[in-house]
Amino acid sequence: MKQYFKRIILLFALVSWFNTLQAQTKEGFSIKGKIAGLKDTTVFLAHYFGYNQQVIKDTAIVDAEGKFHFQGNKALPEGLYLVALPKGRYLDIVIGNPEFSFETDTINLINKMKVVGSKENQLFFQFQQDMSAKFEKIKQLDAARKNKKDPNVEAAFKKAQDDITQFQKTWFTQNEGTLVAKLIKAAQEPDIPPFSKPLVTKADSMAFYQYQFTYYKSHYWDNFDLTDDRLMRSPFFQKKLERYFEDLTAQQADSISLEADKILAKTKSRDMRRYAIYKIASQYENPKILGTDGAFVHMAEKYYIGEPALWDTSTVRKMKERVAILKPLLLGKPFPDMYLTDTLGREIDIKRIPGDYTVVFIYDPECGHCRESAPKVQKMYQSLKSKNVRLIAASIERTPSKWKSFIKEFKFGDLINGIDIHKNPQTGKEEYYTDFKNAFDVYATPVVYVLDKDKKILAKRLPVEQIEDFIDFHRKQHANRIGK
Repeated sequence: MKQYFKRIILLFALVSWFNTLQAQTKEGFSIKGKIAGLKDTTVFLAHYFGYNQQVIKDTAIVDAEGKFHFQGNKALPEGLYLVALPKGRYLDIVIGNPEFSFETDTINLINKMKVVGSKENQLFFQFQQDMSAKFEKIKQLDAARKNKKDPNVEAAFKKAQDDITQFQKTWFTQNEGTLVAKLIKAAQEPDIPPFSKPLVTKADSMAFYQYQFTYYKSHYWDNFDLTDDRLMRSPFFQKKLERYFEDLTAQQADSISLEADKILAKTKSRDMRRYAIYKIASQYENPKILGTDGAFVHMAEKYYIGEPALWDTSTVRKMKERVAILKPLLLGKPFPDMYLTDTLGREIDIKRIPGDYTVVFIYDPECGHCRESAPKVQKMYQSLKSKNVRLIAASIERTPSKWKSFIKEFKFGDLINGIDIHKNPQTGKEEYYTDFKNAFDVYATPVVYVLDKDKKILAKRLPVEQIEDFIDFHRKQHANRIGK
């Protein structure tokens, strides 16, 4: 049970508009169930919202005979729902018409299912029962062909495979336009036609793999109707989005942005569109792969800030604030001014510090993670220095005693140590000029930036352990480009 409902509350960008999906009508719903082997417990009716989120719509008490009744005076939005049972078991049902009944058995929830009053669910369970029988036959034939080489068994196995393919084609043709057909089709992969050339050479093999990839990607969304909100209430849309961007899209901000634009150009439905925007954007705000946060900025500017009618004012405001922080810090941008003074009170001008690369280590002297990273920074510094790399350690803490104690404890004396304390020559008072949180996106420490010789951002939020390897790799790549 817990695995289905631990994430019912959606993030802020979804909460504000989710209630619009639940419009009240005069109809309501009434779903009666009976499950043999189940008694004296509670069951839940919920719809999918992605594969890892479910939204509970009703609860029901199961009596001693296994009977229960979901009912309400608000219409249920159509889509794929689940009836959550004890011990983590669940049963998928299709909500199209609002009133029907079903009966099954815990021995085999699918094969024992009988539905009254819902053509969609009758089709849904009959399809599963037929496919189950066909796959069982395939399984038996596969075991037989592995145990003994028999041309007759091999032929029967091939015929059983072809039978499944033909059965599905016929079924989809006969049930075209039904919600259950759309749902089942949405979960299917595109069929890739045979490659036209024999695979003789290595070049042929490469062309074959390129053909498969290109065809698969270009037809990836063929079976999924991006205009139908009902498919949003299924586990399929989120899975397809994630796979498309993780496995089929180059992990570069421009490529991600281009593919997002293509999908959203087809997604006209208001709610499906908002869901797609949210899922894509949220994946790249704090990305796993360096530099892909540029895709988040693109999404935020074009689809949040650029389409304010889709969102509440709070969401648009937060996106504007986030873009204002992240956009100046994208890879290739000049490193913003960081106003620091050294241990003697002299101004540090980062732009004038010579070196092929500059590493900026932003820390808090009392931060546990910073204290864990500091010995690693100190240890690598001599190696970095020999490669013409300079290292700036910038403290966000403005207490000189804590700052200097940290420098002494971790032997940072050879580094360029900076703090944001400036003495006003007229008043003699201390002044602070650097907003680390908003100018450098420092919401937790430590934060590492790597700059090139022109002080443009090459990397950010790089783990300390990866600094030297990253610089070596970048230097090699740069040398290869020059060589060409």
